[in-house]
Amino acid sequence: MPCSRAMTTSAPRPAGLYGMGARGVSMLLCLSCLLCACSPDETARMPQYASQAPVHDPRQHWVFAVHPLYNPQLLHQKYLPLMHYLDQSVPDAVFDLDTSADYAGFEAKLMSGHAAFSLPNPYEAVQSWAWGYHVLAKMAGDEDFRGVFIVRKDSPVKTPQDLIGKAVAYPAPSALAATMATQLYLQDHGVDVQSQLANRFVGTHNSVLMNTYLGQSAVGATSPRGWEAFQKANPREAADMKQLWQTPPLVQNPVMARADVPPGVQAQVRNALIHLRDTAEGRQLLLALDTPGFDAAEDAQYRPIQTFVQAFNSRVKKQR
Repeated sequence: MPCSRAMTTSAPRPAGLYGMGARGVSMLLCLSCLLCACSPDETARMPQYASQAPVHDPRQHWVFAVHPLYNPQLLHQKYLPLMHYLDQSVPDAVFDLDTSADYAGFEAKLMSGHAAFSLPNPYEAVQSWAWGYHVLAKMAGDEDFRGVFIVRKDSPVKTPQDLIGKAVAYPAPSALAATMATQLYLQDHGVDVQSQLANRFVGTHNSVLMNTYLGQSAVGATSPRGWEAFQKANPREAADMKQLWQTPPLVQNPVMARADVPPGVQAQVRNALIHLRDTAEGRQLLLALDTPGFDAAEDAQYRPIQTFVQAFNSRVKKQR
């Protein structure tokens, strides 16, 4: 006779032959005979036991990559609720958060088209145009998108010229506010960044500030969000540190979509983001993201970043 396939939530453990009684042993012998009657193919389809039946998820999964504003663990803590919100806001869709340990890893994912949606910094956004992405929204609060310089409170550094011959820590070469804006600031205040500083790229904003606290760098170049996150996570160390200077602001981080994502899905994501501030629950989520909200946006708002990059390449990197 054919052997059936069955699923159950539990598989009781046999008590052993000595605890079964004559009737139980007889039933076991009958079952053994039935098993022997199965063909090889039928034996392979014997009942399998699992905690629950496998469930096929018919929804479309979209990878949402966030650039390393914070370390991966903190990014998950802050941005996973946003993914759940988008799951609820966009029918038949699931948004899978993708984090990276460093800027290079994040940028490689954009270059390969791995992410359907992304939240890069503005410099990465301009680069992403060539990789098939475009802007559909942005974080609000452009006045907060700037570089800041953090030193120990006992630091002798008072002016940019005091940094000549010393080490400066940055997250990564492509960190727009924390690296590019701060280097342009130093260059414009009489310091030749390429020849007069020991520039150290340490991977994350947290590493920048810990390097500075430990005295491994004379100053740490980061962003207001990076400094705020460090103060919350490391209050004892942060109490011995202070902000020294800040750069002029630039445009905030955008939300981008890959060109092949259906326009309807892109519109639903944009609408969900810009309406977050309309509810108490949404405002609580925005508070965790350290942003006052999201605004609709387009590529044209990031054209000035190209001008900034040209100035940076000309004055800091001295490219002609």
